[in-house]
Amino acid sequence: MGLEMPDSLTASLGRVLLPGAHTELMRSTVRLGRLTFSAAAASVFLYDEQRDQLVFEASSGEGEDRLVGMAIPAGRGIAGWVFQTGETILCDVREDPRFDRDFAQSTGYVPDVLMAAPLELEERVIGVMQVLDPAIDRFGELAAIDLLTELANQLAIALALVTVARRQEVTPLHRLERALSRAEAPSTAVDELLDALGKFVLTSSGRH
Repeated sequence: MGLEMPDSLTASLGRVLLPGAHTELMRSTVRLGRLTFSAAAASVFLYDEQRDQLVFEASSGEGEDRLVGMAIPAGRGIAGWVFQTGETILCDVREDPRFDRDFAQSTGYVPDVLMAAPLELEERVIGVMQVLDPAIDRFGELAAIDLLTELANQLAIALALVTVARRQEVTPLHRLERALSRAEAPSTAVDELLDALGKFVLTSSGRH
């Protein structure tokens, strides 16, 4: 079953969400993750089903300018393991055979400790959030894992809401409303035009 929202909520979201909402959500979340754990870096991969790869969509900290757009096979490295299993992990990569050191070196930063959590939606993993070299002493391992899992869950839900709002608000009137909202016209004039068009659509529908 797909995620559904009431029409009123969908319309409201459609009016306030900008085209770059997906990107900004991910950027904000990885920044929050990095700052929360006083980490060297944090990033988000999303799964590209056509290529069967995990693609860097947002990054904060070490190497952030180089990472976006890079991709790895969906079963490769710690991120691939998390994507395949759906489990959150905290590990010392210096002792973990799952860690792909070659790929890490290609990003320009090789961590000692890595945390990663799946982005899950309706029992399906859609990506992975990871934090590199987190300072977890003030949390403890279990609390740190729980916190990262919650951050990943919040991001997955937020991305889904943005997607639903965009898919459902696609009527010509909605598109016109968005276009007019960006135009340099008095808001009262925009409202009057939309109201008149809405009445016209209703009247035309009633004639058939």
